[in-house]
Amino acid sequence: MGKGNAAVREWMSNPVRFSDLYNGIVFRGKQVVLPEELESAEGETDILLEDKEQKVQEIHRYRDIVMRWKKGALLVLLACENQEKVHYAMTVRNMLYDSLSYAGQIQQLWKEREKEEKQKMTAPEFLSKWKKDDRLVPVITLVFYYDTEQWDGSTDLHGMLQWGDGEENQELLREYVPNYRINLVDAGNLEHLERFQSDLQEILGMLKCRGNKKELLDYMNKREEYFRNVDEETYQVMREFLHSEKMLKENVERIEGKETVDMCKALDELYNDGIELGREQGIKQGREQGIELGVETLKEFGVSMEEAIERISKKFEITKEQAKEEVEKYWN
Repeated sequence: MGKGNAAVREWMSNPVRFSDLYNGIVFRGKQVVLPEELESAEGETDILLEDKEQKVQEIHRYRDIVMRWKKGALLVLLACENQEKVHYAMTVRNMLYDSLSYAGQIQQLWKEREKEEKQKMTAPEFLSKWKKDDRLVPVITLVFYYDTEQWDGSTDLHGMLQWGDGEENQELLREYVPNYRINLVDAGNLEHLERFQSDLQEILGMLKCRGNKKELLDYMNKREEYFRNVDEETYQVMREFLHSEKMLKENVERIEGKETVDMCKALDELYNDGIELGREQGIKQGREQGIELGVETLKEFGVSMEEAIERISKKFEITKEQAKEEVEKYWN
């Protein structure tokens, strides 16, 4: 796992944010899951599965965040998969993880049963290692996707299958092949942000604006009480969300006496100074390197190619046609 994903995982592991995510997505804003009802669970587990010949196979699984939800007698396992890039096999991956979670529950319950209790089971129950009236704890997995590119992978198993020819045959096959879908949370394109009660609302709103510099700064300035006092953990996550890891690394001033960052000021200065830095660099090392640095700065900030061409043209005093050629050269 990369450092960026680790920062997101740490930030989302906060029980307040984690419960807010599930309340906003699963329960449509109703405050059902409370932070104090959550407890962290191991995301890394080894499961031993036996085949009919009693040969044991070890299966290793890892999930980004796992929380147990204590709600009376009900214990629900909630897992959040942080995803910074499209994972085209995510449906099968999640299906496997969820299935192993259920298999693990069956194994755990069987281990916890007293010997006398096992002896009272019927033959089918003992063979199944599961009593007729036993019940599994539901497993709900959200895929938290936060890259700038739109998710273009399948979100269900049927979308990954090759069905063959013949529409009628396909319909019959679909009827008998169980489907499985993932719960995709496209963080940069969520609606109904009012359903979130924590600072998730501010950050998710920021993600909707990250492709447009003016909208992003306007959004932050309207919520300056929050964005002018961002804690260090949130700052690291914002660097990842804005794809500005390089530029924002040392470009911010911590507020004296506080472990917070003024993101409104940092982003405004970064945008205004970044291209000027490229121009000054160009004077010292040659226009080519200066333009490259300027384009990199604008791109990492999320500026569109069209706006980058306009600004490069003005700052380096070249035609728009020349600027277009230079920007296209370094854009990818």
